[in-house]
Amino acid sequence: MMQRPFRPEEYSLKETTPHLGGAAAGDKLTTTYDLVEQMQYLYVRVVKAKELPAKDLTGSCDPYVEVKLGNYKGTTRHFEKKTNPEWNQVFAFSKERIQASVVEIIVKDKDFVKDDYIGRVMFDLNEVPKRVPPDSPLAPQWYRLEERNGHKVKGELMLAVWMGTQADEAFPEAWH
Repeated sequence: MMQRPFRPEEYSLKETTPHLGGAAAGDKLTTTYDLVEQMQYLYVRVVKAKELPAKDLTGSCDPYVEVKLGNYKGTTRHFEKKTNPEWNQVFAFSKERIQASVVEIIVKDKDFVKDDYIGRVMFDLNEVPKRVPPDSPLAPQWYRLEERNGHKVKGELMLAVWMGTQADEAFPEAWH
């Protein structure tokens, strides 16, 4: 695990003079596009999976996805007995609160006793592409699932992971 170098400028106070809008008559209120420093978010769109292995005794799979970023965790709904589930859920994590350097996207099998780990996809946050409208949205891609030790396993996950702002089209539908 690489430690990120400490950069004091990231934590220094920045002088801002917010324009609060609505002061003069007919003044249009500030929109998110006018904000000087836009809030950065890490977006993870979990589209679907295919060829997931059946893990439990019934020979089926009740898959869901967990998106883990440091202490933050988002979970999709789970599907009964589906090896090719489609979630199409977006998660947004505020960049200010991110302590981790990787985002881990884990596919699990919902089980009565303990949920089974199927596989995961990891992204280094330094390598996540940035996009800002009107850039075209990032096309999701298929990623092979891996074991915790990095070996490839059966099953693939279709994902898009990007850094964006609250002006992103995915923002309104995202789970925060």
